[in-house]
Amino acid sequence: MEEKMAAPVQEGEERKFSVSVVAEVLTKHRPSSKFLKNVGQQPNSTGKSSKSNAAVNARVLDLQEQLEMSRQISEVMREEMDAMMRKAAEAEAAQVERDKSYELLLKKAEENDAKYAQLMALLGAKTGN
Repeated sequence: MEEKMAAPVQEGEERKFSVSVVAEVLTKHRPSSKFLKNVGQQPNSTGKSSKSNAAVNARVLDLQEQLEMSRQISEVMREEMDAMMRKAAEAEAAQVERDKSYELLLKKAEENDAKYAQLMALLGAKTGN
C-alpha cells in the first residue's frame, strides 16, 4: 500500500486517495473480505460499484478543485484587501500631514495679520499727528 501511495502520478492520471489504495489492495489480496462492505466501501468488482465509485471520485475531484479555486480567490482578495488597507493608511497619514501644514499656515497668517494690524496702527498714529 505504501508503495502505491508513494508512486509518482503519471501525466494525465489522478492521484489515488488512501481509501482507493486500501480498497484495491484488500480486494486483490482478500477478495472475500467484508471489511470494505462494512465500512461503506464496496469492492470494485461489480460494475455498479465501479460506476458509483467513479461518480463519487469525480465529485470529490470537482469539490477539491472548487475548494482550491476558493482558496486562491480568497488569497487574491486578502492581498487586495491588504493593499487597500496600506493605501488607506498612507492616505490617512498624508491627510494628517496636510492638516498640520494647514494649521501651521493658518497660524502664520494670523501672526502676519496681527503684525499688519500693528503696523497699520503705527502708521495711522504717525499720520494722525
